[in-house]
Amino acid sequence: MTTLYLDIESIPAQSEAVRQQIADSVKPPASMKKADTIAAWEAEQKPAAVEEAIAKTALNGALGHICCIGWAVDNLSTGSFSMTEFSPENEADIITNFFCSVDQYIDQYRATKIVGHYVVGFDIRFIWQRCIVLGIRAPSWLPRDPKPWDANVFDTMTAWAGARDTISLDNLCRALGIEGKGDIDGSMVGKMFAEGRHDEIAAYCRQDVERVRAVHRKMRLAFGEAA
Repeated sequence: MTTLYLDIESIPAQSEAVRQQIADSVKPPASMKKADTIAAWEAEQKPAAVEEAIAKTALNGALGHICCIGWAVDNLSTGSFSMTEFSPENEADIITNFFCSVDQYIDQYRATKIVGHYVVGFDIRFIWQRCIVLGIRAPSWLPRDPKPWDANVFDTMTAWAGARDTISLDNLCRALGIEGKGDIDGSMVGKMFAEGRHDEIAAYCRQDVERVRAVHRKMRLAFGEAA
């Protein structure tokens, strides 16, 4: 079986039209009735509320974007696909380049297992959603609607916490004696991207892949799947 370690980094909606639609949809609390109170809210609190609403689109495959895909096959070196000058127009290149590169290591006569942290609940589905939006044909090795217990996926979060609980990759690494994330976490990627720190995002993504691979190895040992 071929093992594909996977991690993506996503960013909020970049289209000014979409951002404006989100801004227009942000309304004051329904409890506010007086015109002067509403005007004060719009002047003092609405800008932050709009930014928060836009930031949340990084988790929405219909509006957000993939800015980086980190991956590794079996014991091979970690790679990543990202664009130094990212725009919504070249997001498709990130995804298709990733597919083409992984295809070189996929044997049609061997099963492929995708391993990641919350990979079932987020990464795989987000990739599919962006493929649908961008009109990209996904490869056969990318499961369409996997469940955490399927043979072609291994979600390290579910393997540790079960279906009803969660644990961050950082906390799981620390519990297993693996180096954690340090000063960066996924919630910071949108801001880093806006600041032009694209190379740092790619490095962070590759490091997460290595962390997942280290976690997976420890789990396989406990499960009796590896010596």
